[in-house]
Amino acid sequence: MDKLIQRFSLYTLILLLAGIPIIISLILSFQIMTNYQTTVEKANRDQATAQLILLYDNVAHNLAVERGLTAGVLGSNGSGPQVEALQKQRSISDQHIRQLNRYTSDYLPADTIALLQKDITQELSQLHNVRQQVDRLQIKQSPFVYYSNLNQLSIHNASLLTANISSIDVASLSKALLAVVEMKERAGQVRGALNGAYARQFSDLGQYTAVEGYIKSADYAERLAILSFPPQFIEQLNSIKSQPTWKQVEQIQHSFLAQEKTLAQLQGPKPTEWFKAATERIALINQLRNELQNQMVAISVTQAQQASTKATLAIAVTISLGLILVIATFVCTNNIKRRVNTLTNNLAVMSDNRDLSHSLSEAGKDEISRISTSVNALITSIRKLLNNVTETNTRSNQHLDNIIQNANDLTSSSQATTDKCSNIATAMTELAQSSFEIASSSERALTETEQMTLKVEDCQRRSRHSYDNVKALVAQIEQTQQCMQQLEVDTQSVSKIVETINGISEQTNLLALNAAIEAARAGEHGRGFAVVSSEVRDLAQRSKEATEHISQLLGSIRVNTNTAVTNMDKSRAATDVTFDTVSEVNNSVSQLETLIDVVNQHITSIANSTTEQSKASEMVNQDVDVLTEIAVQTGDLANNLDNIVASYQGEVAQVRKQLQEFKLS
Repeated sequence: MDKLIQRFSLYTLILLLAGIPIIISLILSFQIMTNYQTTVEKANRDQATAQLILLYDNVAHNLAVERGLTAGVLGSNGSGPQVEALQKQRSISDQHIRQLNRYTSDYLPADTIALLQKDITQELSQLHNVRQQVDRLQIKQSPFVYYSNLNQLSIHNASLLTANISSIDVASLSKALLAVVEMKERAGQVRGALNGAYARQFSDLGQYTAVEGYIKSADYAERLAILSFPPQFIEQLNSIKSQPTWKQVEQIQHSFLAQEKTLAQLQGPKPTEWFKAATERIALINQLRNELQNQMVAISVTQAQQASTKATLAIAVTISLGLILVIATFVCTNNIKRRVNTLTNNLAVMSDNRDLSHSLSEAGKDEISRISTSVNALITSIRKLLNNVTETNTRSNQHLDNIIQNANDLTSSSQATTDKCSNIATAMTELAQSSFEIASSSERALTETEQMTLKVEDCQRRSRHSYDNVKALVAQIEQTQQCMQQLEVDTQSVSKIVETINGISEQTNLLALNAAIEAARAGEHGRGFAVVSSEVRDLAQRSKEATEHISQLLGSIRVNTNTAVTNMDKSRAATDVTFDTVSEVNNSVSQLETLIDVVNQHITSIANSTTEQSKASEMVNQDVDVLTEIAVQTGDLANNLDNIVASYQGEVAQVRKQLQEFKLS
């Protein structure tokens, strides 16, 4: 399949792929237009059929009115106001008959119209003769039967036309219309029969049976109408049946049917009253018929107009879309062909001339634009790649020159390395001797540091002893300080006791004074008590003096105690400083001991390192000999590298020549 497609150009493939769907779409569009045109023809045929049905219905309606008036005239023996009404109705009937005879249609077959009108025309040819018989009151052919047959032919033709209606809505309304016409025809037959009977004031059993049959047929027609009616017409029919006129006619009909055994002495309304009421009832039915006619005509006209509009729109849309698709296909294919040719020509020029300085047009968002964008990106990548290769080639040439120079330098360096290796061997011998001397010195330093360690350990023991003594002194000072603080508290307690004793002595002195006063009052009897009170007063005075002296001593003790406490605080501070200093000395000695251990480790490490250095020096001497051989080999390799680089320079020059054939800018 791919090989078959690749045998055709893109332009041809696009024309084929776009043309076939367009042709199919146009064929389908013409089919749709044909269907719409058929729908238009059916709608127009339905409209014409509805108009012809209305013409037949109008003829039947007016002949039914004429039939009723004719019965009234015959019943009144050609007298009364119905004679004039009959003449007017005949004129109206003739007018509708002429309209029916003149009817032609472009949508109904002429032979069908002629076939339907053939029997009607044949019956209408006897209409003039029947009318003359009625006018002369010389009846040879029953007018009632004649008019009824003529109306039945009209209804039958309308029924035949209904069967040819395509629209479901119009056909349904047409069936309902025929049912209403049937109701109206039967009501007209009842009106005519009873109009004659009430005019004669008698009837017979044959007429009674006929009227009963008309009424039942009207009931059947009403049932069919209700089954065929849309909802709004059912409501309208119920509204009509609730009218007083309708109920009056129903009552008169029931009254007539109830007089089956007294038909010779028929009782009922006057003929004019009956005919008026029956005509008004028929007029109510006729209103319903007119509503059905109007809606049927409106629907058929609307459907015809809609179908015609859709057909016209379909034709316009089909032609417009066809032209647009053809023009768009032609423009698109030409545009694609032009752009593809431009793309291939540009690529051919770039390929033949190795010219990468051109770029393709990226205008648009279609596949060709994306191809151009991708090709431009590829060209840019190739251009960058070739530029990088050219620059890399130039740098490689420079690097090759540097390599040649470095190879020459490497040869010189190899010779210099050989000379330096000899010098290194001599230096390493001297380094080994120096390492041996360093090891001996390290051993002596290690012995001296061990002696220093012993002295530091003795110093640390003495420092720890001083630290313990100072710590004990601090504890004793703290205990003494606590005792002095307790002494101060006790002194304060004694001062309070002395104050209490002093208060007691003052109270005692006061009591002794009161006793002396009382003894003086007693006179001779109180002399002995006065001596006692005097002694008590002296004792109280000495107690006061003693307490004052104790207070002075306690004050002196308090001052000395405070001084001692202050001095103890200073001693405590001094001992704390001494304790901290001893602690620092102890820590310093510990750190010194640690440092001496570290120095011992370093000296040991130096001794080990110098020993290893001596061994390493011997190995270096061996490596220097190997390095001398390597330097000689390096010189030989450098000479070989010169030859390889010279060959590679020739290849680089050839690549540069090929790169210069591309035009990059």
